[in-house]
Amino acid sequence: MSFRVARLVPFVAGLLLGVGPAVADTGEARDGKVVYDRWCVTCHGAQGNGQGEAAQYMSTKPRDYRQGTFKWRTTPSGSLPLDSDLEHTLLNGIYGTYMPSWGFLGERSREDVIAYIKSFSPRFATEKTQDPISIPPDPGYSDESVTRGTGVYQKYNCSQCHGAGGRGDGPSAHDLKDDWGNEIVPYDLTKGHVKCGDTPTDIYRVFMTGLSGTPMPAFSDSMSPADAWDLVHFIESLSPRYVKNVAGTAANSTARVNP
Repeated sequence: MSFRVARLVPFVAGLLLGVGPAVADTGEARDGKVVYDRWCVTCHGAQGNGQGEAAQYMSTKPRDYRQGTFKWRTTPSGSLPLDSDLEHTLLNGIYGTYMPSWGFLGERSREDVIAYIKSFSPRFATEKTQDPISIPPDPGYSDESVTRGTGVYQKYNCSQCHGAGGRGDGPSAHDLKDDWGNEIVPYDLTKGHVKCGDTPTDIYRVFMTGLSGTPMPAFSDSMSPADAWDLVHFIESLSPRYVKNVAGTAANSTARVNP
């Protein structure tokens, strides 16, 4: 029996007995260290502290893994990310930063390096990851929704950081820092891309989960789903590059349109 097969046996047995986990944690941290040392250590550092030798040259600093704090999650504010959230980041990279897509590594290597990344923070061993937030269907991009979204943008004082025109030039733009004391600049929403993905659902998720470790809060306790979708559509109106769900149907039927 090969090593790869052997280490799956306990999980399969657990499923047969009805006592196994709902989702397999198949990554092997030992193997993940090999992947990490080859591809990740230059930026994120040998200790996972985000202080690799290249970090000093980057305006957007590499993630410090030791606190278990991650921006791009489907889980509520303050929660650990799911493995699938980390996988999403590895596959897609982070737009506008030095974090590329690592899809070429292959699924096995990505699972292993995720397991190793999680080993840097004791939170993954002591805390239970919360369920992902619920995201209602996109009601569809429209001029009326954009108008309402303009009001939502004003109501929640988004311009304080992102500026009246969404260019990341608000009054507080030059005074912001992340949880590690690094200067952080509000995102320019007119670029037509967001760092975590370009679908309407990706934008909605940021409002409701926040970006842990940054001044961007979660609005899940104060913003209604309807207001959140209107705000999504307002942001989409800032650039023709955004993919707009004009039909209000599933994501696979979205179309690029000029507002």
